[in-house]
Amino acid sequence: MTDTSPPGMQIAPKGHISDSSKGNDTSTTAYGSGSDRHALERLLRLGLAESLDQGRTIDFETSEELSRLIPIVCAYFSREELARLIGEKNTTKMLEMHRTEALQNLLLEHELQKLLRAFNEAAIRLMLFKGPALAYTFYPESHLRTYHDIDALIHPHDVSLAHGVLTSMGYSCYEEYRAHAITKQRSGYNYLLTLPGSRLEVLIELHVAPHESDIGTNFDVKALWARAQPITVLGEPVLTMHPLDHLLYLCWHYRFHGFTRLVWLYDLVVLVRAAGPQIDWVALVQAARRQHLAATIYYCLCWCRDLFGVAIPAQVFAALHPPLAVRLLIERVAIPDVAKTLAMVQGRSRRVLAHHAMVDSTAKLLGAAARTFFPAPTLLGERYMQHSRLPLRLYFLYYFIHPWLTLAKGCRYLLTLLRRTLLK
Repeated sequence: MTDTSPPGMQIAPKGHISDSSKGNDTSTTAYGSGSDRHALERLLRLGLAESLDQGRTIDFETSEELSRLIPIVCAYFSREELARLIGEKNTTKMLEMHRTEALQNLLLEHELQKLLRAFNEAAIRLMLFKGPALAYTFYPESHLRTYHDIDALIHPHDVSLAHGVLTSMGYSCYEEYRAHAITKQRSGYNYLLTLPGSRLEVLIELHVAPHESDIGTNFDVKALWARAQPITVLGEPVLTMHPLDHLLYLCWHYRFHGFTRLVWLYDLVVLVRAAGPQIDWVALVQAARRQHLAATIYYCLCWCRDLFGVAIPAQVFAALHPPLAVRLLIERVAIPDVAKTLAMVQGRSRRVLAHHAMVDSTAKLLGAAARTFFPAPTLLGERYMQHSRLPLRLYFLYYFIHPWLTLAKGCRYLLTLLRRTLLK
């Protein structure tokens, strides 16, 4: 296959994506797919099954799996349909949260527009990715993809200038984790703005590179900038990742966070549908193998295909096929039922297991096991040092504690799994 890199994309009215080089409008409708409606209904039922069975009112704010998916669910289902699915009280709570999310996003849009304008005036190049970038490119209507923070890549030489711009706008720099102080190569800077008269906080994460990975994934930052695509968001020019790079990053990000939120899977569904004809699948496979993401891409694309009916060339799956040991561990032990494991709170321990097992070779399974007991210093620090009274330089003491805690959790998980198997 030849390289079919898309030309510069610009946001057209009503959230449609237009190909500026051809003048053709290639819009889609987020709530026009019967397969999506069926998949969302199934995931909603599974995710809320325990609460509904016990007659409890659902707290959508604490439902990590489903909460950010609410705008999309509300686009597919009417109030009456939702009431039949999850009950009147739960529907009322869902719609209230939807209105809150919509209001928050209106405020965030205003701040995002100010931010982009300020950075353009200061001649600082930004590359948006994740939430707001997806909302204004691949989603057919931007309000369907809400976001709580703004992520962007920035050149290292622009960091100090960006700091000055943000602090002049009222933002303050903060550390997300104490352990970041022991990071040898810093890749991110966090900023916070509290809006007057509002409980809403605007979070901005400036990255000079994607943060470090437990499987050795190494994104070529120079290549990301070289392939970046110009877009227009809220009337302001900005860059975003090339669709191929964005797809790789989003799959990696979904895995990195233990496949927590279903909206991150739906991001992949929307991106592949919108950009699929422009993606060089051979280049994707090559990049996935080069970045140790072959198994991750394989399963993320499998879930897009199997749950949402996304069309993906069969040769992609053949080229990314994980080794037998990895498939057995993921498909028989960690995620035997994809929809149930991804949607239910009870599936979190299985998803964590899949996170560790999703590697590209049998030999790397041993490395994954070793990293489970002896993680990188930064990851160990993030887990234990945030509320510890120990000086940061003594983080290594947790290497004597963490393996035993991990072993105890693993034993509890296996006993629970065995008990459930015997009760069936």
